[in-house]
Amino acid sequence: MRPPFCSAVVLSLCLSLAGVEVHAAPAAKGSKATSASKASGPAEGGAPAASGESDAGGVKPEAARLAVLPLRVEGSIDGETRERWTAGLREGLGRGQAALVDPAQVTPFLEGNCDRQTCYDRVRANSGATHLVRTTVVAKNRDFILKLDLIDAKTGVVVLSEDETCEICGSTELVSLLDSQGALLQSRLSAMSSGPAVLVLDTKPSGALVFVDGEVVGTTPLERPVLEGSHKIRVSLNGYVAEERELTLVNGAREELQLTLQRTPGNPKSRALGAAGLAGGLLLLGAGVGLVAIDDREYKKTCTGDGVDADGDCKSLFGTGPLGAVLIGVGAILGTVGVVALVRNRNAKPKRAALMPSGLGLAGRF
Repeated sequence: MRPPFCSAVVLSLCLSLAGVEVHAAPAAKGSKATSASKASGPAEGGAPAASGESDAGGVKPEAARLAVLPLRVEGSIDGETRERWTAGLREGLGRGQAALVDPAQVTPFLEGNCDRQTCYDRVRANSGATHLVRTTVVAKNRDFILKLDLIDAKTGVVVLSEDETCEICGSTELVSLLDSQGALLQSRLSAMSSGPAVLVLDTKPSGALVFVDGEVVGTTPLERPVLEGSHKIRVSLNGYVAEERELTLVNGAREELQLTLQRTPGNPKSRALGAAGLAGGLLLLGAGVGLVAIDDREYKKTCTGDGVDADGDCKSLFGTGPLGAVLIGVGAILGTVGVVALVRNRNAKPKRAALMPSGLGLAGRF
């Protein structure tokens, strides 16, 4: 058997004659490097593995970056107030995992109100933003209606929404509200990948049946997980108008919805019968009162001679009292039934519904 040293010299000489460069490697790592090169092998045209991939081969998710669009304000405010409101919003948005894009990377690339996909693409391409925050403030006297939308910069889809009303609110209070709503939006964005969407639904009055995409899931008040995506929510309660909403739910987000149900509008036939009953009852009451009023009155001027009975009483007198009393009773009953029918079948009031401040986008007030 040849010594190992001689074998190494012969192998090195053969490789040198073949034109292959031989590099010495550290003894501790040489065997691992050799086995790795045999396992992977240099493929023609192959590219090195991308950095940032996990051991399982999956690419790490892209970190969220938020670009804040200019405030949309319906009402008159000065520039200083607008700056304070924007600062409050950014302060709240800054308390989260998603990074905020510098305004200098957003403002130069805006197109008008930036409500089109072309504008979203420009902002995304030049700032690296993954999401856009669009804020609308509606000022009515001393009341403010605040709406925050989180938009996917790549698709233009509103993935989260926040709505809040500040009644009898000053400019300073609105700064605090923008701060808190910005922080809430950040927390909901962080929760999007932490579990399924949760639907929280309540009605006034409670006890209404809840249907999700046509299937009964319970009665109000209700809290249950729902698959991500668009769903048709319907609530139904006997004696009340059924309410229906279409919501887009996002994983990890809680959707809180509260609906005020309205009584079922009256049946036209029932209202007509009620009106007829009331009118008939009034007529019978009038007739009964009239008959009672003429009871024992003379209806002929023959109360002498043969017109007088043995007791000396006139024979030609109205005896309508008992019938009048009956008509009064029947008329009272019929009129009461008519009034009850009209009240029970009166027209419903205009519908009102409210989206809770922490609800998802469903996108606006109902």
